[in-house]
Amino acid sequence: MKGRLTARQNEAYEFIRAYQRRHHKPPTLQEIGEALGIRSTNGVFKLLQTLEKKGYLRRDPGAARGLHLLDSEDPFALTEAAPSIPVISRTASHEPERLRQRPSGFLSVDPFFLPRGLDPDACLIGRAGDDGMSGDGIFKGDLLLIEETPWRQLANRELVACLIGELLLARRFVFANNRIHLQPANRTYLEEIFSPEDPSCYVIGRVHAVFRRLA
Repeated sequence: MKGRLTARQNEAYEFIRAYQRRHHKPPTLQEIGEALGIRSTNGVFKLLQTLEKKGYLRRDPGAARGLHLLDSEDPFALTEAAPSIPVISRTASHEPERLRQRPSGFLSVDPFFLPRGLDPDACLIGRAGDDGMSGDGIFKGDLLLIEETPWRQLANRELVACLIGELLLARRFVFANNRIHLQPANRTYLEEIFSPEDPSCYVIGRVHAVFRRLA
């Protein structure tokens, strides 16, 4: 029987799972340290040692990528098949390549919330930065399930997540007159209009689901 994981141990375990699914190989100690913000290789080693003792993985000493996850039920997942999706940490609109670098954590999402055929590896979790979509039931702090989608593939009026500067927002997307229009669903917020080349705005993709923790 596996031991229960602390939040930090689960974060490491979920990162290894997500990395292995995306790259078809386990991460190195350095890659784990960079993702989790652990500067010391020894700190990563101790974390993996604990995961091994609790029965979640097996290590091959001396191998750079010698990590093997052991098949069993994930105690933090809703179902055994629930994919782990990275949660976006603070990222600027002009650096979209950093969206998947050093996630603030991982969220196991039940497949029920994923549209049929949607690749979980194309998804991210982002936190709504304002109440601009309150008219559609989305509020500041809500977690958004985002499918990374080039803006040219989006239909008008689709619900999207975007970065304006370092602020992650949910908005309705409209492309008209060679401009990207980001429309709120709250009368106290204004529509914002950008050129597709404007680095102060980056459309991450369409939003498929919203998660909220009740107080």
